[in-house]
Amino acid sequence: MTFPPLSRIASVTAAVALGATALGCGVIGRVKQAADNITTVSELAEKLGNSEKLTFTADYKLSDGSTSQVVQQPPNAAYIGKEGRFIVTADTFYLCSTDGGAMKCQKSKNTGGQLDAAQAGLIPGVAGAGFVSAPVAVALLTAASLAPGAKVDKSTRKIAGQNSTCVKISGIKSDSSPGTDELKDFTACVTDSGLLSAFEGTLTDGKHASIEMTKYSGTADAKAFEPPAGAEIVDVDNLEPSPTSS
Repeated sequence: MTFPPLSRIASVTAAVALGATALGCGVIGRVKQAADNITTVSELAEKLGNSEKLTFTADYKLSDGSTSQVVQQPPNAAYIGKEGRFIVTADTFYLCSTDGGAMKCQKSKNTGGQLDAAQAGLIPGVAGAGFVSAPVAVALLTAASLAPGAKVDKSTRKIAGQNSTCVKISGIKSDSSPGTDELKDFTACVTDSGLLSAFEGTLTDGKHASIEMTKYSGTADAKAFEPPAGAEIVDVDNLEPSPTSS
C-alpha cells in the first residue's frame, strides 16, 4: 500500500490557492483554511513515509485492552497480535492465525514489493480489532483534509517517550468528499521519526479504531519475520481472512 504522492497534494494546494483570486473574502478565508489543511496533511504524510526506511519495534494498546506489536527491518515487517501475525518479506507474505487450536500460516508470493490495499486490510484480523496502520491513517487524513468544512487542529504530545505531532480533524460531512461516507471526527499522532503513535476515530467502513503506542525501540528481532515455530504452512495464490478474523 503506497502513500499519497506529496506532489499531488502540493498541486491541489496550489490550484485551490489560485482559484481564490476571483472569490470574496469569506470564501478566500475558507480556501486558505483548506490549503492549510492540505499542507498539514502533506507534512504528516512525509513523516509517515519515512517510516518505510526505519528499523524499529513498537508496542500498541488497542481500545479493548489487547496489545499488538509492529516490528520492522526493511524490507521486512511483521504485525503481531493475539490472533496471529502478518509478515512481509522481500518476496513472501505470511498470514498466520490460530485454527482449531493450532497455528496455520498462509504463504503467498510478494510480487509487488509492498502491501496493496487488500493485503493491508487483512492486518487488523491478526493485529487486533481497531488496529490501524500508517498508510490507512494517511489516506484518512488526506480524504478528510479535502472535505469542505473540515477543521484541522494541530498539537504536540509525548507518547511512549517519543515527541509526536497530533492532528484532530472535525466537522467532516458524510457526503462532502468521496471516501468519507462513514468518516467522522478523528485524531492521529505521528512521531518525529515518522511512526504512527496514536489514532482515535471512525474508519470509512464505519468501524471504530483506537491505538496508542506504549513502547518503542530502534531495534528489531529477525525472528519476528518468520512463521511461528510449529506452524503449518499452506501455499496459496491469494491470502484470505482466517475464520477467526472474519
